[in-house]
Amino acid sequence: MGIRSFKLSLCVLAGAVLVLAGCASSPSVAPGSGGASAASSGSAAPATPQTPAIDNKITLALLVPQSGANQATQLGKAMANAARMGAADLRDPVVTLKVYDTAGDPATAARVAQRAIGDGADIILGPLYASATKSVAPVASGSGLKVLSFSTDVTAAGGNVWVTGFLPQMEAARVLSYATSQGYGDVGVFYPATPYGDAAMQGAREASAAGRTVIVGDMAFAPGFEGIQEAAPQFAASAAGASTVLIATGGADLNSAGAFLDFNNFDPKVIKFLGLGQWYSGSTLKELTLRGGWFPAPDPLLSSNFSNRYAAQFGTKPPLLAVLGYDAVQIAGQAVRLNSATGAGDAFSDAVMTRPGGFNGALGIVRLTPDGRSERALAILEVDSRSFRTVDPAPTSFAFGS
Repeated sequence: MGIRSFKLSLCVLAGAVLVLAGCASSPSVAPGSGGASAASSGSAAPATPQTPAIDNKITLALLVPQSGANQATQLGKAMANAARMGAADLRDPVVTLKVYDTAGDPATAARVAQRAIGDGADIILGPLYASATKSVAPVASGSGLKVLSFSTDVTAAGGNVWVTGFLPQMEAARVLSYATSQGYGDVGVFYPATPYGDAAMQGAREASAAGRTVIVGDMAFAPGFEGIQEAAPQFAASAAGASTVLIATGGADLNSAGAFLDFNNFDPKVIKFLGLGQWYSGSTLKELTLRGGWFPAPDPLLSSNFSNRYAAQFGTKPPLLAVLGYDAVQIAGQAVRLNSATGAGDAFSDAVMTRPGGFNGALGIVRLTPDGRSERALAILEVDSRSFRTVDPAPTSFAFGS
């Protein structure tokens, strides 16, 4: 019997005393205390003076950048704060969260993963990027631990690793499926020659293979104004006749792409422009050619609720990706709760982690797939003149993706 199996079996065998102590408690949506640990006194009292105390703790090790003055560190700190919110919301004295600083370095990430294992970690949450994830994965695997990475790079997925970021492949599948349901059954794909763009193109190909769309043309462009300007005419020739265009980028490049495609006879009043999660930005609203375009994003109300809760606790609005820290803790905590209710083996077994119904995250349901990816229930938003409006709500179950 493994360490986690032993801990959970003891939790079940302790009976009603441990149930009252929170061994099988349900997650709560009430604001948490924000402490570094969700637990401080969850062990059962000994039945007699001769019976030793039962150590049924489950330790979640969060690996994110915490030192240095750079964007990754700021995001890492926000993820740690969100993870503390998630741990407090579990209200489960069995679960403890510990935070480790990767310093944004793959070698350091591997070392702190080893330290976390020595400290009794039962699962690794993080790291932030694929390079660090690939360094941590063999360390965790050697001790039988699973990894919930925050990367969007599926080359880091598989084996003992799930990538839990907002995956371009899944976003492309969602928006293309919706477009087809609305009568737009073919697409031209205009994407940057970057790993993100390649992933979006892969998602479009997977959607086409599944019968969710037909790709009539595609073109990769060099990021930046000049690269988009040069590629747009070639793309227009290759994707002539498409009823939709997937523009798989964001920010200034998105605005340039919209303008140049319009100039090259892709009239957005006739051809539906589609995007990915990177469209969810105020800069998207500034480009007239993007008005009426559709893209996938988390439920806006849930996003606002999470942001407001975080701000009330930590004094500032979080970056959207901070939610990955919250969700990783919730996935792990809910897996522990579900498993303790049945008393069946390892809480972080493949069978538990890839349960078809998924888990409840801050922005909706999320599930882990057997190939190491993740799926999130996303809404479809439309670009309006001053804001984004929901045209298709996020699903509340995974029947849509089964």
